[in-house]
Amino acid sequence: MARRLQVLEGLLSEVVFQLDAHGRVTYLGPGWEKLTGTLRAVLQGHPLVEAVHPPDREAARALLESVSTQRLPDARQELRLAVGDDARWVVLTARGVPGLPGEVVGTLLDIDSRRRAEEAVATRERYLETMVEVQRRMMPHQLPVDLYASVVEPLGRVSAASRVYVFEMHRGPQGEPLASQRAEWCLPGVPPNLEDPNMHGLPLLEALLPEQASALMRGEPVQGFPTSFTPVLTPMLEAQGVRSVLLLPLHVHGQLFGVIGFDNCREARPWGPIEVNLLSGAAGTLSLALEQRTDKALRVRTETTLRRTEAGVHLLIEAFPDPVMVHVGDGVLLSVNPALVQYLGYRDAAELVGRHVLELVREEDRSAAQLYLGQALEGKRSARAVEVPLVRRDGETVVADLVTLAVVFDGTPAWVTMARDFTERKRSQAQLILADRMASMGLLAAGIAHELNNPLAYVLSNLDFLHATVGPRARPLTPDDLVECRQVLDDAREGAERMRQIVRQLRVFSRVEDNREEPVDVHRVLDSVAQMAASEVRPRARLIKTYGVVPLVRGNEGKLFQVFLNLVINAAHAIEEGQSETNEIRITTRPEDGERVLVEVRDTGGGIPPEHLRRIFDPFFTTKSAGLGTGLGLSICDTIVTALGGHISVESSVGVGTTFRVALHASSPLDSVARHGL
Repeated sequence: MARRLQVLEGLLSEVVFQLDAHGRVTYLGPGWEKLTGTLRAVLQGHPLVEAVHPPDREAARALLESVSTQRLPDARQELRLAVGDDARWVVLTARGVPGLPGEVVGTLLDIDSRRRAEEAVATRERYLETMVEVQRRMMPHQLPVDLYASVVEPLGRVSAASRVYVFEMHRGPQGEPLASQRAEWCLPGVPPNLEDPNMHGLPLLEALLPEQASALMRGEPVQGFPTSFTPVLTPMLEAQGVRSVLLLPLHVHGQLFGVIGFDNCREARPWGPIEVNLLSGAAGTLSLALEQRTDKALRVRTETTLRRTEAGVHLLIEAFPDPVMVHVGDGVLLSVNPALVQYLGYRDAAELVGRHVLELVREEDRSAAQLYLGQALEGKRSARAVEVPLVRRDGETVVADLVTLAVVFDGTPAWVTMARDFTERKRSQAQLILADRMASMGLLAAGIAHELNNPLAYVLSNLDFLHATVGPRARPLTPDDLVECRQVLDDAREGAERMRQIVRQLRVFSRVEDNREEPVDVHRVLDSVAQMAASEVRPRARLIKTYGVVPLVRGNEGKLFQVFLNLVINAAHAIEEGQSETNEIRITTRPEDGERVLVEVRDTGGGIPPEHLRRIFDPFFTTKSAGLGTGLGLSICDTIVTALGGHISVESSVGVGTTFRVALHASSPLDSVARHGL
């Protein structure tokens, strides 16, 4: 029973746990080490809440107490586990044990990737909403009396800055360029600097490094930590408690008019590229508003309202890295950014402006898109549609998520729609799979040449013998000669068949674009892998195959070949050369629950340290020496197996070895009938 439980837990994506009446861990499933990178023994006998991220501990304690006291039969909550200096999102599910008062059993399900993706989308939407609000405030006909105050507060909140401020440039008595602080917003508890005399008449450009001052003059952002600046500015920033700072230039009529700054007093964290890009768009909007307050702007202000409005909207949407379109209530496009033009394969934005939004959607999907558009028009907050097929100019289809926000466009209601592409992500994934295949082929090239050369050599040798025996000057053949010739022909045919098998394996492995799923003989795939990887395995270990009686699996022969070739090569590289008699790589197959086929690749190599085990399937993570690994192999194995509806897991002990387990769905009888019918 214990072995069955161990096998079952190896297939589960959740981590199983059991607590005593005091909330202490009495059992913890093996998935804990992959989830957190720590050994199970570390938490054994300790309260489970000690492993919870400190801000979430009270919630976890309350949930477990409600179940252990049987106030609730079971409970479920999303919270974070403490993983080193970081945190990892999980779903904690707990239930009391009938007949055992106070004891609790439950599971932990890893949802970190999903939560972080949701947070990233929420961050982009939050920035876009703030940018729309800033754009609304900056519209020429709605300029507030305090222009700066209308900008620093929303930008400070959305960027999570501790302090946001605006400096204006001016000339000193000797004509030298100086800067003085004009506006400021601070988080509660952060001391303001607006009244500080040092913040007025500051030689800002001299206080910066030459390259930093040049960047601001060119209209480029500058960011860093206090120590990234000159000895004049560094102590000033440290005295203000600044941990990191971002400076964005304000240009009016092509000249540096001032700077909008963002201080982080909580952590030394740089602003990411997307944040800098979006905040730069806000700085551009503020610069436009400042231009409109000058005499020159006032003279041209009456030329056309449309021109002013379009300029403001373009500053907003062109700063956004994802495709964005602006449209009115009836769906007619008013403006699009360059990212959307490129995404849909058009040459110029003029080809899209004036068209209806629904023209960008496939005809069969327009009813659903119309429903989404209606929901966006009715709602006061953002509306979202998932995986909407859009039609490119060349007729090809791309798939994107859409988020739509309501805005005010020159006093008239309008809507901004942002698209997040999934097509390019799929293409990138296919390119990574191809890169991994090419890396494997390069690694095995010499071995494949050797495997082809051996049968080729004795095929040619046998053909030379036959040519000499039955050639034009040969003597008459005796019955013994005929028997020998037949044997030579059989040997030559066997060699040719061996070469044909190698070529077939190469063809299977090279079918990059073949995504068909069909019944696959996993033993034939594993035999091909063993032959292909023989040159890597032979100097290091004995390859042992222990096959059970298993059904065909549902999958793709080329992709499964890539998965198991990666696992066998990794197993070989875990063992030093020259120890083939004392080491082994064992490939085992067996049925599981009648619906799955389990394939194990076990080696007697050095094993994987626990701190690396939880990252083993991360892209570009590798512990191999330079030239032996790209860090893509196991990540691609995980992607392929998961896409086929299977599961891959790993167990490892340092100094003992590593076992990878791949569980695949057995092919249904209907699949087999269809295969034979073809």
